[in-house]
Parts: sequence; C-alpha cells; structure tokens
Amino acid sequence: VTVYCDPLDGTNEYAAGAREAVTVLLGVAVDGTPAAGVIGQPFYGGETRADAGRVVWGGVGVGVRGLDVADEASAPPPPPRGAHVVAVNRNVREGRQGPALEALGSRADVVVSATGFHYLTLLERRAHSALLLRKASKKWDTCAGEALLRATGGVVTDAVGRRYDYSYDSNAVPNLSGM
Repeated sequence: VTVYCDPLDGTNEYAAGAREAVTVLLGVAVDGTPAAGVIGQPFYGGETRADAGRVVWGGVGVGVRGLDVADEASAPPPPPRGAHVVAVNRNVREGRQGPALEALGSRADVVVSATGFHYLTLLERRAHSALLLRKASKKWDTCAGEALLRATGGVVTDAVGRRYDYSYDSNAVPNLSGM
C-alpha cells in the first residue's frame, strides 16, 4: 500500500487568486493501482462563506461521493456533434500541447494549472479529457484523481498510452511522459 499526498495542489492558482482551483489530494494505491482517492476543495463556493469547501472521495467498488452533479447531467456533446473539450494547464512549457489540441480538434475550456481541479472537471462532466504533456505532474498529483476516475469507468495514461504504476519507488515519482 502506498499513500500519496499533495497538501496544496494548484500553488500557482492560489498565488494568482484563483482559489477555487486549489485542491488537497490524498491517493491510496494497492499493488501499484489507485484504489481510493480524496480531493478536498477548500475554497469551493467562495472564500467568504462559512460553508465553503467540499470533499470528493471514493474508489473502485465504492463510486464517487461529494459531487454536486445531477444524475441527469451530461458532458458536452462529444465529436462529431460537438468539440472535444479538454482541461489543460495554464502554464504551458511544452511545445506539443498546441499541435496536439489542433490535431485532435479539441477545445480547451478549462485552462488552469491544478491537476486535482482537472480531475474534478472530468468527474463533473465539464470536460471530456485532461491533457498535460510536460513532465510537471507527480504521482501525488494524479493518484487520488485517477482512483476517482477509475471508479466511474475512466482511464488515465501517460502521453503514449501506458498506465501509471503507483508502487513505492522514490526515483519514479515524476510522471515523465505527461498525462
């Protein structure tokens, strides 16, 4: 069992004042596979409300709890009826992102540098996929969200289609091939 924790995902967003994108991530992997995840969103609903914040949690076999998504909610229409809607990082230091979005006919509706927030947009059906091609994400950024996405039937891979191994290996913490 390996536990990954990111106490402040979206540091750049926090510094820029985009507090709602800030998340706290806790992921649990068993035999290298994400099994459970928790995404805390402390500023959900605004910074000044006493009841601000939410916790989204779950895992395979349990489902996902804590979302404010109606059962009848649906994602934006997928291609060919609609655009492929993608969540991407605001800070782009990787030259492949623009050409990849163009080649896929994708529209970047969510542009924020916070991996946990990207997962929430997928779980809330506001985007079809998330794309991070640079080497910036770490396994503490992806384990919790991947566990929740797997609980809904979703898949997370690196940029060439390989699944991540979340077994403990301090030398293999970065997701070197993007997400």
